[in-house]
Amino acid sequence: MTTNEREEVLRTVKAVWERFLDRDPQGMLALLDEHCTVWDTFQPQLVAKQTIADYVARDFAQSAARGTLSHTMEDFVVGIWGDTALVRFTTRFSYAPPNAISRRGRTTVVLRRTDDAWRLVHVHEGERPSGVPPVDA
Repeated sequence: MTTNEREEVLRTVKAVWERFLDRDPQGMLALLDEHCTVWDTFQPQLVAKQTIADYVARDFAQSAARGTLSHTMEDFVVGIWGDTALVRFTTRFSYAPPNAISRRGRTTVVLRRTDDAWRLVHVHEGERPSGVPPVDA
């Protein structure tokens, strides 16, 4: 993996969340592979190709209904093998009132390079656990 490849992959991943913060669904969709799937923190089912545009529209609507969003991404781990990349990172997000919520998460993103551009093929988001729950004796 070259430094250039790593930066290209990270730019693509960060751009998806920037488009979300900028309320730019079309820009976000342009960064997703046509066969992209998503395990989303707020969705119980796998979001697949035939529903990705609807999912993005619903996700933007729920976000707009909550309040101002703050979001950070950190602790990136990147692996690249030819035209496939895997990026793991942690997140923190907070929505201000009227529908406030704050969470810490962890995300894994799979990307594929086609036509000299990286596109997201799969996103897996989940809440970050705070530790091992206590065990009753």
